[in-house]
Amino acid sequence: MIAMVAANETTTTSPPRLNIGSRFAIRILKGPKLMMKITSRFAAAICIGLFYLAGGSIANAGTLLPPGMQVFLDNNGLPLSSACVYFYIPNTTSPKDTYTSADQTTPNTNPVQLDAAGRAVIYGTGVYRQVVKASPCGVSGVTIWDQLTASTDSSVTIFAGASAGTPNAITVVAPEFTGADGQVINYISTNTNTGPATLNASGFGAVQIVRDSATGPGALTGGELVATNAVSVIYDATAGTFHILSPITWPNTAGVPVGAIIPFAGFTAPANSAFAYGQAVSRVTYASLFTAFTSTQNGSLTLGSPIITGLTDTTQFGRGQYVESLGIPGGATILSCTSSTCTLSANATTTRTGSITFFAYGNGDGVTTFNLPDYRGKGLAGRDNMGGTAANVSQVAATLTTTATSASATVSSATGLAIGMTLSGNANLSSGTTITAISGTTLTLSAVATGTQAGVATRFSVFPDAQALGNLGGTQTVTLLTTNLPAYTPSGTVAVTNGTLIMRSGGAVTTAGGAADFITSDGLVTITAAFTGVAQGGASIPLSNLPPMATINYAVRLTP
Repeated sequence: MIAMVAANETTTTSPPRLNIGSRFAIRILKGPKLMMKITSRFAAAICIGLFYLAGGSIANAGTLLPPGMQVFLDNNGLPLSSACVYFYIPNTTSPKDTYTSADQTTPNTNPVQLDAAGRAVIYGTGVYRQVVKASPCGVSGVTIWDQLTASTDSSVTIFAGASAGTPNAITVVAPEFTGADGQVINYISTNTNTGPATLNASGFGAVQIVRDSATGPGALTGGELVATNAVSVIYDATAGTFHILSPITWPNTAGVPVGAIIPFAGFTAPANSAFAYGQAVSRVTYASLFTAFTSTQNGSLTLGSPIITGLTDTTQFGRGQYVESLGIPGGATILSCTSSTCTLSANATTTRTGSITFFAYGNGDGVTTFNLPDYRGKGLAGRDNMGGTAANVSQVAATLTTTATSASATVSSATGLAIGMTLSGNANLSSGTTITAISGTTLTLSAVATGTQAGVATRFSVFPDAQALGNLGGTQTVTLLTTNLPAYTPSGTVAVTNGTLIMRSGGAVTTAGGAADFITSDGLVTITAAFTGVAQGGASIPLSNLPPMATINYAVRLTP
């Protein structure tokens, strides 16, 4: 009342001390720029509202009540007498219940039949497809509108109780969920998810659940939603996903990049990881890993030719890697590469320039999947040219001179070479050519050369190519050949026995019968006779080629 008087009367005495709300009201009402007539009742209302905002309280404050019944109008603004209102799940023709009261215990008929004045009592929660038809209802009824509508409840955080469904297709009873941006659903997890998961709130539809990370949201991989744990998710209307708010205490794998290989001594792969045994996984679910395990570059194809030209970086490409692109037949692999080209196992089916994808560990089904590395029974060796410069530890670098159609070649130095090594990086050799014999600097190859050229840089390795990512090499056993044995020249005393003849080096030759026809004038004896050697215990049993090692699981990080 003080504020009302101050707003409508002029006084020459000091007004009583006002609270902050009243004083603020006086300034507003008496401001020199206020160009409106305000009644005392309106001023009082303003002052009371300001008093409330300033910290005061009004007991039993009420709000305007909406009409208890809804009225539907036709296109002319007249009540839709005896019309019908249909309610469906959005974007479908699947009915969705509405109710006769706010407690949502008694469903309305669907469609809802309006009375003669176009009225009905309709309660609901969430988003609906609402179809209004003029009488008569049904197919013959004229559609007044077909629109989405949503409940106006103010609930942002919803408790949905215990979840149902399956571990990876979760359902909850949350009729208050409308699909509004920022709505939160809390529930008790009944199951533990084993992979990517979705949440369906009261028929809203299956929505993907994602987990946030330093590199953005990603699909679940298993174990994030543990049975009996409380789970909290927030809806992102733009992306159409639920983001996990809680739990946040899953195993901490921060700092481990997607594609990292983790030696793991446990029985089960860590969270967001899988043991690496060459299995195929989804390109969509593990999109970040797919990017890490492939290289995409622009290159040029020519119809009928197996050669890709115009590549910018081939330092990690090598024989056996799969290649995919428009114009490359399915299943094509690399045979060999130069600094800017790669030769494939199949000819291009078109002429084009565009993106080409190279796979380090396999391209799965060639459409929807790709492969993890297969590290079963294998140790890991660093790629010999990591960083762009070869260390020449798992390979030997030398130059090679070849002659077309000949399997004999000359190497600049045979140091470090071994029978069975694969030659790579030389365009004059067929893919997979190996060394079959070594004599000084002359090599015998497993295939004839395709061209004649001198001093061509060539790499030799127990790997198909020690510079190609993902290549496998080495064997568990090895069988020695004669050429593997060291050179040996016998020396000392040699005795040959043939009947009664005995010959000793450096001494006289005698026979039991004293036959002098074996003795030459210079005291030396020359004997020519056939001799058949007898193997002395050799069986060509392979030697073990495996040093002492311990077995362990290798896990690959799948998601952030």
